[in-house]
Amino acid sequence: MRNTIHKLAMKMGNNPRVALIKMIQGGLIFVFGVLMLMVADRVIVESLAQEIMALFGLILAGCGVIWTTIGYLSMSILRIYHMIKKKD
Repeated sequence: MRNTIHKLAMKMGNNPRVALIKMIQGGLIFVFGVLMLMVADRVIVESLAQEIMALFGLILAGCGVIWTTIGYLSMSILRIYHMIKKKD
């Protein structure tokens, strides 16, 4: 298990360009999810379709936050871990 985590950290922390792209993608996914929530709240008449669209927007916004967090961790913490382990 520890060896698998070490390999994943070394792979993810090695490429900051990919991590930045993940952060941007996650931010855009989050914004799109929030936009769907706003549309469901303000445009669609109260119905089951409104609730489904709001739920989908909430799930999408949550996925965007998780994707952005993965990109941020790849850029910062995993990069530092990669530099420390690379010297060993």
